Amino acid sequence: MSAEKSVTGEKTEKGFVAKALRWMIDNKPDLLFAIIRNTRPNLVMPGDGPVFITRFRDVQEALQRPEIFNVPYGPMMDPSVGPFMLSRDDTVLNQRDKGIMLSLIQRKDMQDVRKIVARLTEEAVAPQLDKREIDVVATISRNVPMRLTGEYFGFPGPDLETMLRWSKATQLDMFHNGDRDPDIHQANIEAGAEMKQYLADWIPQCRDRLHANPDGDDILCRLLKSNFPDEIEFDEQRIATNIMGTLVGGGETTSQALVQILEQLFKRPEHLEGAIAAAKADDDDLLYRYCWEALRFDPINPFVVRNCVQDYKIASGTFRRAKIKAGKTVLVSTRSAMRDSRELPAAGDFCIDRPAYHYMHMGYGMHTCLGDQVSRVQLPEITKRLLKLPGIRLVRGIDPKDKPFPESFIIGFDIPPS
Repeated sequence: MSAEKSVTGEKTEKGFVAKALRWMIDNKPDLLFAIIRNTRPNLVMPGDGPVFITRFRDVQEALQRPEIFNVPYGPMMDPSVGPFMLSRDDTVLNQRDKGIMLSLIQRKDMQDVRKIVARLTEEAVAPQLDKREIDVVATISRNVPMRLTGEYFGFPGPDLETMLRWSKATQLDMFHNGDRDPDIHQANIEAGAEMKQYLADWIPQCRDRLHANPDGDDILCRLLKSNFPDEIEFDEQRIATNIMGTLVGGGETTSQALVQILEQLFKRPEHLEGAIAAAKADDDDLLYRYCWEALRFDPINPFVVRNCVQDYKIASGTFRRAKIKAGKTVLVSTRSAMRDSRELPAAGDFCIDRPAYHYMHMGYGMHTCLGDQVSRVQLPEITKRLLKLPGIRLVRGIDPKDKPFPESFIIGFDIPPS
């Protein structure tokens, strides 16, 4: 009888700790990470509990070891979009597909991307001008990235509503379904099947258009105009999978980042005024700095998840070293890294002169976001168009109940002079 009580008590204690950690991650992540970062920066929880990696240099170390710390996304991605670079570490598939896509998403495109985003944002804002209010999520932050996926990446989908549904279904399961909810997983699989069916018709249509007019120059057109030798095994299925990946990675995360940037600026009136001045002066570099620093105070993810596949000692040779055993789930906190005062001077202050490497919004190492250059243009450009509205003010911010993605964010403004 006493043994039974002991086991029950241990399970209850573990369950309480797990719930407490989850609550802290959801509600007080910076407090939790500060405690861990300053006491046990590489915290190995007992039993089947996770490992927290929280300091800047250790986060960099972990994310530079994909052969040790593997991504866990395969079981959610493969049944939906098929084997994808993001679900593979240190493989030919990852090296080949990412290399091809990066060669086609070129830096020289970014000025055109900026113009597209500016136009799409203006088109979204214009019908709202006489209302003096805009729900940014419903009108802009989801719609503009999806329309950009059509215009720049060449994947317009059958209609905007369907594209938004595909984006949300894939994101929820691939990156936010830690409890393995079967309904969320099934919605992801169905979204993938619908995307494949759509592209099975769309890609041949694009080929036919290119035969008639070879000047087509979106990313899908560039893929279709490229001649890939059979030996590298980059066939039409690989093209479809990678084009689907542009939707998966570019929708909900962009929307979330945009409204969190805006909310953090509204919380800081002095810096909001500086950002507005930069927007009105079309100082894109300065506004980018405001945006990336604002996002540091509320990044889109508290951490990235990795599976440890072999025993490894993190921060070896230091007092914070810790042995991580194979089989452990590792929570690599880029959010905590960006608040580490050992690396970032005045980490608690809003500073717009930080070096670019202090920011990990786009990830780090092998899995740096494929569309990072697009995001670095798109987010500040949408922000600029909104900050130029006269008398911009916050009406209703992010509802804390909206997890993981903000569902509404309402700003007010004065009617622009005619």
